[in-house]
Parts: sequence; C-alpha cells; structure tokens
Amino acid sequence: MKKWKCILALLPLAATMLTSCRDVPVIDVQPDKGDTLKENMINANRYIAKSEETQIDNYVARRQWQMKRLSGGARVMVLTAGSGRQIGYEDTVTLRYRVEAINGAVIYDQVEETVVAGHLQPVRGLDAALLTLHYGSRARVILPSEQAYGVVGDGDRIGSRIVLVYELEIVNQSNTKNQH
Repeated sequence: MKKWKCILALLPLAATMLTSCRDVPVIDVQPDKGDTLKENMINANRYIAKSEETQIDNYVARRQWQMKRLSGGARVMVLTAGSGRQIGYEDTVTLRYRVEAINGAVIYDQVEETVVAGHLQPVRGLDAALLTLHYGSRARVILPSEQAYGVVGDGDRIGSRIVLVYELEIVNQSNTKNQH
C-alpha cells in the first residue's frame, strides 16, 4: 500500500515534466485596441447579415416566390393588390398580421395593430414595406433581423437575431396629416 502512495504522489510531478517538454505557443494577452474591437464587431455583423441574406434567398427560392427587395434588405411580395391609394408618410394604418420565424415557428397569429407609417412602427423593415403598399393590400414581408428586432428581440416571443416572415393585410387607412 505504501508503494502505491509513493507512485500516486509522483504522478503530478511526472505529468508536469512531460508537458513542460512540449513547445507551448506564446499568446499575447495585451488588450485589443478600440479600433480592432470595432473592426471585429463590424466584420461579425457583416457576416451575420450576409448569412441571413443567403438564408432568405434560399427560403424564397424554395418557395418560388417573386419578391421585391427593399434597400434595407426587407423583401415584399404583394399577394392581393389593394384598391385604395398608396400608404403615405404619417398615414394611420390598421394591420392584421401573422408572424413566424423563417424556420416556420409561429410567433404571433392574428394580431391587429394600428401604426403610423413612416414612424418606424412596429419595426423599421415592416414600416418600409408598408410605404410600398396600398389600402386593402395583402402581402408577405420577410425581414432580416436587423430590419426587425435585431439583437435584443421584442422582449416577449421574438428572440435575438430572428428573421421574420409576415403575412399581412391592410384593413384600414386614414391620412393623419389632414386631421390636424
């Protein structure tokens, strides 16, 4: 028994000697400069945006949808053209919509919400899409996370960096500029 205790006591020493013979790379642990960190964050965001764009392109192609790409990256497909005038800046618009993640998980179903167009409500990408539609339109809108709820999500059901697919209908519209 005493012999085993001796061997067990020498094991850590032997392990240290064996590992100390290896070439261990030297790692510079100096803190990153602000510019380097900023560049890394910019590159990471570019990578995420490109990845989401590819994901959306593949999603649209699989379904053979014909969608218009807006400047911020949102995609719009008119399902039923509305008979009313085009939605303008500061028009009060009532929407009925369903939202799902690009993976098909339903997030919100049959929501009705009144928004003021041009005020980035409820999110920037959806607002931009609204300004391309007419009263009575039904449309499908896909928003990359940056045009939706971004890194923070909506604080309820939409998590961080989720690409959203809206099925929406414009159910009411009034021009608030003429009401003041």
